[in-house]
Amino acid sequence: MESHRLRHNAFLLVVSLSLSITCMSVCMVSADEWLGNLSDYELASFDNPDILGENERRASKLNHFTLSDHGDVYVGAVNWLYRLNGSLEELQNVSTCDDSRPDSVMPCHLTNNYNKILVVDSTRPNSLITCGGVYEGICQSRQLQDINNVIKESVPYIAGFGDASTVGLIAPESGGAEMFYVGVTYTGKNLDGTGNVLPIARRSLKLIPQMDTFLSAALPDNGMVFNTFAKMRQFLIKYVLAFGYRGFTYFVASQKEDLNSARFVSKISRVCQDGPGPNLNLDAYTEVTLQCSGSGSSVYSLVQAAHFGPAGPDLAASLGLHADEQVLYAVFAKNQGAPGTSDVPIDNSALCVYRMTDILAAFTEAVRGCIQDGNTYAIEYLENAVCSNFGIPILDRYFCIPTTSDNNTPLFKYAKGIDPVPSTAVLELPGNLMSSIIISIEVNHTVAFIGTSSGNLLKVHIESSTAARLYERVPLDTSPVLTDIKINETNKLMHVLTEQKLIKMRAENCGQYTTCETCIGTDAGNDGDPYCGWCTLNRTCTRYADCPSPDVSTRWLAYNAAQCINITDVAPYDNLPITVTEQQITLTVQQLPDLGTGQSYECYFGSFESPATKNGEVLECTSPPSDAIPAISQDDDAVLVNLAVYSSETMVGFIDTSFHFYDCSKHTSCVSCVGSRWACDWCVFDNRCTHESSTCARANEIIISGDNNPTAAMPKGPGFCPQLQAQSGEVLLPNGIQKTIAIMTDNLPHASEISRYGCSVDIEGTPQTVAAQRNGDNITCTERSYMYVDNDDPELEVRVTLTWTDESDVVHILDDTHGFNVTLYKCEVQKPDCSRCVTARPALECVWCGAMPSESGVCKLNEVCREIMVTLDNGVNCPDPVLSEMFPLTGPTEGNTVIDVMGTDIGRRFEDVVSVMVGNQPCDLAGLDSDYKIGASVSCRTRPEVKGVELVTLTVTGADGTMQHSSGTVNFNFKDPAITSFQPRLGPEAGGTAVSVNGTALNTGRDIEAFIGDKPCNITGKPVESMLECTTTAGQVGYKGVVKVSFDGATRTSSDMYTYTENPTITKVSPLKSIISGGRTLTVIGTFLNTCQNRQILVGDRSKTYTEECEGESATEMRCKSPNITALDMLEEGNENATFGFIMDGVTQLLTWSEDNDVDLEYLEDPVYYMFENGLQDKEGETLTIMGERINSAITEEEILVRIGSDVCTVSLISETSLVCRLPTGDPGPGDFMGEDTSKGLPVVWVVHSNLKVRIGYIRYPPDVPPYIIIVSSVCGAILVCILFVVICFGAQVYGAKREARLILEDMRAMEADLADEVRQAFAELQTDMTDLTSDLEGIGMPFVSHREYATNMLFIGQEITPDTEDEEYPNEQVERAMVKFSQLLSNKNFLLLFIQTLDAESNAKLSIREKQSIASLLTVVMILENKLVYLTDVMITLMTQLIEDAADSDRTRQLFCRTETILEKVMSNWVALCLYDQLKTHTAYPLFVMYRAIKYRSENGPIDVITGRSRFSLNYDKLLQEDVEFSALTLVVLINEEGDIIKEVKVLDVDTISQVKEKILDAIHGNHPYSERPSANQVSLEWRHGRSGKLVLTDTDMRPLTDKWRRINMLKDFHVGDNAQVTLVEKQDVPNAALSGTILKVQGSASYVNIGFDDEKIKRRMSTKRRYTIAEVEAQEGIRDWHLTQEEEWPTDEDGHRRRKRGGCISLDAVTFRNKITRHRIREISFPRLLSTKGIVQEYVDNMFQAILSAKSAPKAIKYLFDFFDSQAYRHELSTADPDLVHIWKSNILPLRFWANAIKHPDYIFDIRPSRTVEASLDVIAQLFHDAHDTKTHKLGRETSINKLLYGREKTKFHNEIVSFYEEVEQLPPVPTQELNKELYKACENFTGLFSKLSTLDQLWKIVRRFKQKLLDEIENNERCKDENLDGLLEEIDNILSEEPDVAEECV
Repeated sequence: MESHRLRHNAFLLVVSLSLSITCMSVCMVSADEWLGNLSDYELASFDNPDILGENERRASKLNHFTLSDHGDVYVGAVNWLYRLNGSLEELQNVSTCDDSRPDSVMPCHLTNNYNKILVVDSTRPNSLITCGGVYEGICQSRQLQDINNVIKESVPYIAGFGDASTVGLIAPESGGAEMFYVGVTYTGKNLDGTGNVLPIARRSLKLIPQMDTFLSAALPDNGMVFNTFAKMRQFLIKYVLAFGYRGFTYFVASQKEDLNSARFVSKISRVCQDGPGPNLNLDAYTEVTLQCSGSGSSVYSLVQAAHFGPAGPDLAASLGLHADEQVLYAVFAKNQGAPGTSDVPIDNSALCVYRMTDILAAFTEAVRGCIQDGNTYAIEYLENAVCSNFGIPILDRYFCIPTTSDNNTPLFKYAKGIDPVPSTAVLELPGNLMSSIIISIEVNHTVAFIGTSSGNLLKVHIESSTAARLYERVPLDTSPVLTDIKINETNKLMHVLTEQKLIKMRAENCGQYTTCETCIGTDAGNDGDPYCGWCTLNRTCTRYADCPSPDVSTRWLAYNAAQCINITDVAPYDNLPITVTEQQITLTVQQLPDLGTGQSYECYFGSFESPATKNGEVLECTSPPSDAIPAISQDDDAVLVNLAVYSSETMVGFIDTSFHFYDCSKHTSCVSCVGSRWACDWCVFDNRCTHESSTCARANEIIISGDNNPTAAMPKGPGFCPQLQAQSGEVLLPNGIQKTIAIMTDNLPHASEISRYGCSVDIEGTPQTVAAQRNGDNITCTERSYMYVDNDDPELEVRVTLTWTDESDVVHILDDTHGFNVTLYKCEVQKPDCSRCVTARPALECVWCGAMPSESGVCKLNEVCREIMVTLDNGVNCPDPVLSEMFPLTGPTEGNTVIDVMGTDIGRRFEDVVSVMVGNQPCDLAGLDSDYKIGASVSCRTRPEVKGVELVTLTVTGADGTMQHSSGTVNFNFKDPAITSFQPRLGPEAGGTAVSVNGTALNTGRDIEAFIGDKPCNITGKPVESMLECTTTAGQVGYKGVVKVSFDGATRTSSDMYTYTENPTITKVSPLKSIISGGRTLTVIGTFLNTCQNRQILVGDRSKTYTEECEGESATEMRCKSPNITALDMLEEGNENATFGFIMDGVTQLLTWSEDNDVDLEYLEDPVYYMFENGLQDKEGETLTIMGERINSAITEEEILVRIGSDVCTVSLISETSLVCRLPTGDPGPGDFMGEDTSKGLPVVWVVHSNLKVRIGYIRYPPDVPPYIIIVSSVCGAILVCILFVVICFGAQVYGAKREARLILEDMRAMEADLADEVRQAFAELQTDMTDLTSDLEGIGMPFVSHREYATNMLFIGQEITPDTEDEEYPNEQVERAMVKFSQLLSNKNFLLLFIQTLDAESNAKLSIREKQSIASLLTVVMILENKLVYLTDVMITLMTQLIEDAADSDRTRQLFCRTETILEKVMSNWVALCLYDQLKTHTAYPLFVMYRAIKYRSENGPIDVITGRSRFSLNYDKLLQEDVEFSALTLVVLINEEGDIIKEVKVLDVDTISQVKEKILDAIHGNHPYSERPSANQVSLEWRHGRSGKLVLTDTDMRPLTDKWRRINMLKDFHVGDNAQVTLVEKQDVPNAALSGTILKVQGSASYVNIGFDDEKIKRRMSTKRRYTIAEVEAQEGIRDWHLTQEEEWPTDEDGHRRRKRGGCISLDAVTFRNKITRHRIREISFPRLLSTKGIVQEYVDNMFQAILSAKSAPKAIKYLFDFFDSQAYRHELSTADPDLVHIWKSNILPLRFWANAIKHPDYIFDIRPSRTVEASLDVIAQLFHDAHDTKTHKLGRETSINKLLYGREKTKFHNEIVSFYEEVEQLPPVPTQELNKELYKACENFTGLFSKLSTLDQLWKIVRRFKQKLLDEIENNERCKDENLDGLLEEIDNILSEEPDVAEECV
């Protein structure tokens, strides 16, 4: 036995040593790894939709995904489960966080529900197993096609809790059944019901009805149990993989080595799936350690992910395995701290590969040791683990059944291996934490795809058992890549999961490699992508399978090919002279593929095709003729042509090279010719460059061969060209002095062949030439003087050119490659004094000539000076210094000013200056030597001196040592500057403010600096005597500092302080329209606007900006003129939205204000004003009308100024084309408003429209009338007035109402404009709050009613009959048989047509309208239940066709379809409601719901009378609270739990009743959750908490004694409840304050709440009795009238509390009229502001809803079909000609008014909500607007016109136009094929299938119809078709069957 163990140990030692030897071969991170782009790989992705705000309670993380055979993808996330299609588009989602569950251990509201297991159940079709980390770790079996459908729930305690690891595997057991193997990490909580921990369990997949055994694991056979110590220490096992292999289930995990070990290791364990005995259990569980070693004896302890799969052929051979034999791949990480001391991984990972033979050997050794060697091999952490000391052979059965053959003697239980299974890392990646792995085999290669914690996908080629290569890194996401990763080996498509997205991508992207080198690499297998190879003839990088004939020759070069296909040689050359054409070119191509039979290669020189002949790797082709060669550009000597090789197979240029055609003649010098890239030679005497030197004509020609001429002999190269030698030194030529120039040359032809030489000096563009002589190689230019004119440059460098002329009198220019230059100079230039002359560089030989001590001279050349001269070293003094100027002229009395003293002869060097005196004070020279300029200036620093002017003198030392004193008067002024004031006194913290400092002598000194406190203030401009300006730098808010100015260090300060304020902010700009010429006043609202000095608005684009100054003294408001932007490019096409910003000193944030706030300044075309005809207009009446175009463009009446002479014509009205203003009463006098244009003696009319000033013309006032005419006219007028008085009175009565209506309408328009700003502000607040209100819609969705409720609301509302929802448990057999017959009868089209027509013909007395509607709805339900909506549609269309035909004959077509009084009309209504359901849910419901919420929110912003339902804010005048009730807004702090650490702030009003407060609290808490799932206000009590123990239940009932019949309802202010008071909702108390109650709320996450104290049954019972509106909770008392905000007498109301209204009309919405005795004044002062502000605030939501309804794109196909039917019928009967509006009326009656108006009025038919009376009243007005907009008639204002209609009078026209457009767009849609229509109708049936009892529905329908049986029989008798089909017999048979059951048959509705 010992020898067996030793042999095993020896084997492991050999393996370990062999792997250690190869350790140095481990591949580290490749420097050549390719960085891929995800967009090149990604095919689809699914981003985690559960990323919520920080205040939301759910975590946002994906956990797992799995794929189904039918193509769907399932994703498990925290709290959510998603079903996606193959394109990763979401099909379905379901929350896995249900807080209503009774599970007690870890409910979802205390933690997040992580998805632990997600697997398709292979044991049954259409089943998905999903497990979560809450609800006691249960799993669920869900339906694949409907993940909402939970088929079965498992027993508890299967999955790990929280984020603990869980792995699962479905594998077979004995008998063929499959079991579910689960490995779970113990967290201290997942104890089963008996207190056991099962780290590994085998669970049953059987689904047994009525039994809770799904995924049960009966102990002890199907689970292993932690012992007590393991549970106490929370022994952690982190599972990463479960897989099956040869009858065993294996688990890979990281854990401690054992219970009493401190070392963390990675292990692989296994349990048996099948065995020889019937009592298979998990006792044979065995585990062994996996060891992954790295370089340098490093150890990777913690396995992070693993994959079990085949090895590719190359890897298998390296491992000594057969191809495709399975191996284990695992990625490991080093742990934090010392090796093995921690289970926390760090970013240092490795990949190891294990042979299964080695792992199986280790398991065999572990079992052997546990049987033979005792408890050393026993597992310490498992209960009842035991090993033995039996000396028996090890049989295979022991691996599954650890007992003797008779099953009586246990051999071991739970074994572990002692020695690890070793492996050396094939890849180590420092700095990376690998997190997932999967393997793919590509041809012979094994490729690993490894995810990392940083979101990268690594592509690794595992080349052998010792080496792997990282060749590409693809960044996927910023979140970690999870262990779930799958690859389809057939199509190489991958699914990769990160924490935030699921990605579907290709495994390879060979297309990203565009060259052969990047495709296969350049290092023969050490780089390149193993998936890819170079498809040579296609010139693309592809997979092997994607390249045609890849196995032929070298058509596909694998990644490890030795070299790429390449042209290695072009013979004879890769270039030709351009004159040499049609030459044979030979290409040598390595890796050139063989071609198929009949295929060939072609060479392409650019576009010229030349057939190629192949000979091995050589191709021969012909160069192009001359006309196929491109021309050479003027500045070049060659043209490049691409030489490509094509194959006739692919016609792709698969290989190419550069080929040049050159022209030597482009070179004009020898050096450039022979030094060029080409085979060019230079003919010296021919003086030309040629590729054929044989063409040089001269017999003794000297030919210089080119460097690149391979055939030419010496002389060769530029070095043999005749040329100038390099210049040995500088050549100086004094200006105008005769000099010679000596030049050395090389390679000149023999002197006998040269006739003469010449030199040319190019001076200022003019050559100055001279002859030259030769002496050997030395050429001397003849002596001459050279001159240049420029007196600004003392020296001028010029080029010398040397020429020689041959015997043929041909001039040749010697090449000058070095550049031979000479320098001309003038001594007198820039040397105005002696000092500067003598200190010039000595080589120039300049001297000061004619100098005397008291006289100046001139600077000359030494050789031309004939007078006394001064040189640098002859000891003669220069003239005395003469001072001429100084800078600065002033300085502070404190001194320290550096002054520059300037003049002539101020020394030859700085040391010559002995002193500078300012007055009697020395001026310091120290440290200023660098500022000294020879002879010209010296700088010194002043000392303190008294105020005044001082003379400046200086002394220098002469050349002879004597002192020379300066002359010249230069004065310096000492001043005492002072600051007297500055402005402004404050500015923004950003700086940039221009501060103006006033004072005296502020321009004193040289260096002037300004400061605000210690912060620099940058001086702008040049300071003047009395003022300087500076710009502030950034500071801090509140910083104060004096203004300081430093004058050469002397500081002066202000007496006042400058303060930094907050930066200005801008919150609003209005208006946002301007004409292009600008000039409109824009009002800017903000804060701290008056703190800036430079305030401008700027508009423009990148090319140019335009600005205008802003003005205004207010801190919160300023006014800016819109800039004129006529020159901007963006205005070429008319109107344009422009971005704009503000210059506010240094505040840069406002420069892009419009972009940051997503607003633009809309520029409109300038208006055009028409001049008066003939330039003159006579005054007619009191007003003047001016015509034009776009007059109301970006302007209001108040902004336009009309000037008449010097007076103003007040504008009263503007429109698109006209302007009306009120003329001055008297003649304004001649001329215009500028006092000009007086020549005609008439006033001139000008219009000032923003920046536009337009002259309109003259206006002529009538002459004054004499007094007597006025008297006569007055008398006559009085008589006429008396005569007409009666007529006027009568007319006033007739037209008074219309006039009143018009005036009210005008008031509305004016008020609407006045309220614009208020509305915009309120709308912005509403949008903010609406964002909060609707933010959860994406998560929980809209609170739709159920399908059943929707169908009931739409089909049976207002009816007495509703079908049962479920069949009876034991239905009557006779009834069943009869109803089957009845169903068959209804399925007969002839009968159904007769049935509907017969019953519709019955009078309302015999068959009421309500009964007809019931018949239609019951019939519709039957058709839905039988999936026969297509059939019903056919019947409906047939009846409608007949109806239209009859109406056309009787001229009653306009009355069609406007009511719902017949069966057919009700069927049509039902059909529309059902067909619109999908569009409603997906498209229209959202804007409808948001509009409802907006109206509700706006209504609740003001007081609402709980008794009358009137509100302060409403769209309905009838429900408007007329009284001006004072109120205040309060915020209540609602305690969610008793501790008060979780609260909810709720906004209420102090005039709210207690019931209203409770309703608002419930609204705030439950948000958009269904109303039916929450308690109502009358089921809870409101408790006010005050102090620690103060609690008071508040009620509506006023307990004070009554003084009259009125009793007021309690409001919050009656209890003196203050702002931020604490309240809570408690259980309803019958006697308030009789007992203390706890809160009924508790928190669920951070933003969701649930009710306690209310179970589902309570809510369901309440649903049947709930009150529709919030009402006061007071008991009625006889004779007592309750009131809230107003006392109103009773008004007759209906059952819902509405005032009764008149009835009638087609589809009519009533409104309040002027009969209510209202006054215009009252309406204007009280009603208008509230009506109009509410309208303006909610208008956007109304617009959005109308747009959604009127969207042709979303219109169902059924509606398109119906509209087309109407069009065809009108065409068929020629109805549209006589009545163009007819089809519009039909469409409006059938769809918008039949369905949408009802949906708008009653959104609770669609949503689970309860609108209040005031909300419903406003919705009535919107519905009325929708109704009126469809009306084709134009209604005039009159006595009956309601204020509600006036409110939306203007919008009606706009919406009517949109409706017409909608009908036109639907008409233009393509016709609907019958198949598409039927598909949509079948889908409609699916929506409502199974919602009602078919038997009950048929039975109820029969009970109504049975009364008319005889009538039906009579009609059948008269109908031949029905009679032939024996339909009367079938009808009788139904009655006969039911007659057997008299009780049933005699029942009546």
